[in-house]
Amino acid sequence: MPQQFKIYSSSAGSGKTYHLTKEYLKLALQSENPGYYRSILAITFTNDAANEMKERILAALRQFNEVQANANAQARSEELLDLITQEIQTEYNQPDTDREMVRSRAQRTFEQILYNYSEFAVSTIDAFVNKVVTAFTRELNIPYNFEVDLDTTTLLNTAVSMLLDKVNNAPDNSLLAQTLEQYALEKADEGRSWNSLPDELAAFASNLLNEQVYEAVSELQRLKLEDFKKIRQDLYRFKKQIEEAVVEAAQAALDLFSANQIEASFLHYKEKGIYGFFNKYLKNFEFQKPNTYSEQTIYNDKWVGAKVPKDVEARVNSIKSQIVAYFQTIETIRTQQSANYILITEIIKHLYQVSVLNELEKCIQDIKRDTNLVHISEFNKRITDIVLNEPVPFIYERLGEKYNHILIDEFQDTSSLQWNNLLPLIENSLASGYFNMAVGDAKQAIYRWRGGDMDQILHLYKRNTPALYQNRKNEDLLEARYDTLDISLTPADLNTNYRSASEIISFNNDFFKFVSESNPAYPMLQSIYDENFKQATPESSTRTGGHIQVIFTHNEDTNYQHELNSCERTGQLYDGYEKPEVLTYQESTLQIVLQLIRHAMAEGYEWKDIAVLSRTNRNSRLVAGFLKEKKFDIISQDSLSLQFAEVVNLVVALFRVFNRPDDTLARSEAMYLFCKVVLNVQPDNTLTQTIATIANCADNTAFFDELRTAGYDLEEKETGNLSIYELTEKIIRVFKLLDKNNECEYLFRFLDVVLEYSLNQSNNLNNFLEYWETHKEKLSINSPKNRNAITITSIHKAKGLAYPVVIIPFADWSVEPQRSALLWSRLPADLPIFHDLPAAVVTMSKRLEETPLQPQYQMELEKTFIENLNMLYVGFTRPQDRLYLIAQKKDFNQGGNQKNTSFLLYQYLQHLDLWQDDQLCYQLAQGAATQHSSTPFTEQVFHLDLFSSFNWTQRLKLKQHANNVFDFETQQEYRRLNRKLHYALSRITTADDLNFVLKQLVNEGIFSSKETPELRETLKKIINHPEIKRYFGKDILIEKEKEILNVRATRYKPDRIVFDGTKVVLLDFKAPPFTPEHADNLNFYASLFKELLYTEIECVLYYFDVEEVQKWVYVEDLKVGV
Repeated sequence: MPQQFKIYSSSAGSGKTYHLTKEYLKLALQSENPGYYRSILAITFTNDAANEMKERILAALRQFNEVQANANAQARSEELLDLITQEIQTEYNQPDTDREMVRSRAQRTFEQILYNYSEFAVSTIDAFVNKVVTAFTRELNIPYNFEVDLDTTTLLNTAVSMLLDKVNNAPDNSLLAQTLEQYALEKADEGRSWNSLPDELAAFASNLLNEQVYEAVSELQRLKLEDFKKIRQDLYRFKKQIEEAVVEAAQAALDLFSANQIEASFLHYKEKGIYGFFNKYLKNFEFQKPNTYSEQTIYNDKWVGAKVPKDVEARVNSIKSQIVAYFQTIETIRTQQSANYILITEIIKHLYQVSVLNELEKCIQDIKRDTNLVHISEFNKRITDIVLNEPVPFIYERLGEKYNHILIDEFQDTSSLQWNNLLPLIENSLASGYFNMAVGDAKQAIYRWRGGDMDQILHLYKRNTPALYQNRKNEDLLEARYDTLDISLTPADLNTNYRSASEIISFNNDFFKFVSESNPAYPMLQSIYDENFKQATPESSTRTGGHIQVIFTHNEDTNYQHELNSCERTGQLYDGYEKPEVLTYQESTLQIVLQLIRHAMAEGYEWKDIAVLSRTNRNSRLVAGFLKEKKFDIISQDSLSLQFAEVVNLVVALFRVFNRPDDTLARSEAMYLFCKVVLNVQPDNTLTQTIATIANCADNTAFFDELRTAGYDLEEKETGNLSIYELTEKIIRVFKLLDKNNECEYLFRFLDVVLEYSLNQSNNLNNFLEYWETHKEKLSINSPKNRNAITITSIHKAKGLAYPVVIIPFADWSVEPQRSALLWSRLPADLPIFHDLPAAVVTMSKRLEETPLQPQYQMELEKTFIENLNMLYVGFTRPQDRLYLIAQKKDFNQGGNQKNTSFLLYQYLQHLDLWQDDQLCYQLAQGAATQHSSTPFTEQVFHLDLFSSFNWTQRLKLKQHANNVFDFETQQEYRRLNRKLHYALSRITTADDLNFVLKQLVNEGIFSSKETPELRETLKKIINHPEIKRYFGKDILIEKEKEILNVRATRYKPDRIVFDGTKVVLLDFKAPPFTPEHADNLNFYASLFKELLYTEIECVLYYFDVEEVQKWVYVEDLKVGV
């Protein structure tokens, strides 16, 4: 294959992962070398996507050489093998390569990957960059033993605290102190609290870690506090000069009216006319175009009202030429300077924050140096600083020789920094004549807030590479690299949807084409949703009968259900209502979601087939809480979050009690959760009052006494020396929390969090509780696979997934930037006033349309619109069978209601001539009565009810405490001896181990030197007993006290299990006399091995003291009498 960079523009459901897998396999198998896979680097966006691609590659390689039990799977494997063989023959000029040769190569490649898995280079882009950074720590000026920091919040808050401490503790930082003081005063003048200063600084400092604004931040970081002070003074001076000139002219005009005794009421349209034109500049200075009344006065000579006395009119006529001159003075200033004035006004609003960015960056670097941490956001920046300054970046010299092919997935989510860092590798590969590719879909670009740059795939697909390097930093170097790329660029499409029913595909094609054509002011939108974006259905597809329904609701909606097939209101109330009521938009939306879920289940779908996708996590949380109340099994971010697990909250509440014994609220919460979680009692009014009484005691003695009374002794006076992890283990152990509920996975994850924090941060309980409060929202368990539950998630997290039924509630999000959104802009070089300021930060405001930033403002509006429209596209393309949309109905004739996605749906329904003002439900495609059939879902759950946790201090105690462990002195002498024998036998595998084990037990303080000879002789008799001597031999497999887990996750532990050829022997050591229970226990153990398909099972009982042995062969369903 000749050198080629193939850029695929894919669509949802078009088999993108399949195509990447096929290309990877083709590259790996075109070579006779089974290790050629080492020359391929495949990069994707998420860990899940990387793991899926690895699994697909390995599965395909394995299946090429295996006969599949499933005929369809076998056919797909053979079809893929044929396709790869054909393409190797044609593209790599190997006409003699047949499918059996490719099959053989696949087998050898599969084995090589398993033997050298670390060379299997399929990973996320972050993992690849981390690998590069780790290899070149010295060159990148990074500590060689650095740790990767993912915790942005803590880093920024610590940096802000350090900055404020620097101001308080260092008087020589006067300029920094003045800057922050002026910033706080400015906030106070605006009516905002100065207490929010740390939070605002931390939020703004996050831009230091944001790749999206990296270039602008880099430009601004070249300026010092002194530079910003001068810039601020210059801007204020320029602004003041403009204001003074305008105010002077306005005041002169008003003084002239006053000197001639001309009141506003005498003039044309009074205060609304020419008088108000001048007066507004004195009351509230703001440049505005003159209104019609003022223009009529100036240009049409309409100066006075109809009933104005002649003498007044004469006085007006005598001064009107002067008034016109003042008017023209102001208008000349406005037309010449208003654009700069507005821009300066907007820049000044954020200038204090921008000016301390450098100081915050210094604090961040100090933190990293002190803690040996490197934030993950810094990796790409460090590499960029090298690759954009060296024609042949030295850090890629070795990698360039290693990787011949680069395959990039989810290209639309790749940031410009990431792409520019990969570009030298691709350039080198193309120059060597190798194949490379990237796959992406600009319609699914929804990660711009994380740096994703959809421009890249758009311009590369259109072969418009100059747009990617012109006016960029190091333009000449980038141009040279893109020239190499440009020669090899080959655009291609993947636009067949294999996921959705044909009706859903047609709806999406029509809807997004309509939206694109309805917004001609957005040229990028036209480029994304052009004539090539439409999806096609597979030629052999039989997937029809898709269902699409749009339901509008609103505030003050009724609580009557919809008849979903006819879209008419029924006479039946929503669930939980006994009489007609008026619902809010939120309430009615949740009720509609519930009705749709029940309708889908009635149509044959299971819970796991249904997904509820929302634009925001807040809305997902609303839906999850509502459905949880209705007893639905759900998987959501909240349901997986540690902070919503009651068992974790109990542990944290007890932490608070230990941390602050006088915290009555903590005691109350802990006791309440103790009743719910441990005692399984829902506190009623009486119990709640008791809890309050205990919690409000003067100290915590009553609290811990109450726990002891219930049988749970935390030994609170002995917990002071425990680490956080040990305290956590103790709480779990004492309360037997793993036995009390089904939240074990949350406990294990919480233990991981505690351990990680105590190892990397601090072992201070108070510090951990502060950490928990700021991080608990981000801590969760992994989503369990194959669980029969409704998925409730955000559209962002649903990307790449598919569900038979998709419900999108609250489909009315804004398509405009948020009010607090910032525009990081380049300032025009031709404006002297901005010469010293290379970039600026301004709030996204309509006023920017009147400034030199208008093109950048318009571009930001367009990108925001596209991103929010793409959110609809991602949501609309998740369903296989059914799509339900729930949006808010508003007065769409008002302009303010035309800036959200519900308006787009309204416009589309109008376009179809379906919209009726009194209609709320629209069925765009009618699905069949039953759309889905699946095998019954069964789930086997294993509960971990044994928590191996011990007090390690007790393990270090010697002889004087060993007696307490075994409680020997309170038992008869023979029982003491038998207990020790039993323990010794649990440590002995073969007869040769006897002396070594005895020595160990003496060293551990379990046996004394005095009693060892007697124990040795007794153990020798047991081991050499002719009936059981065989079970201490070297030629058999022996397991001692090995647990057996049955289907109910209950554990059983015979003393000794011997695997002797095809026979299994179960041996128990007992104290006489014999009881039937002894035999029953062994028979039960034997039945478990029978379930494990062992056919020959022998049971043996050995009795101490009498040295008697009982043996029998286990027979299923037969009680053996001995």
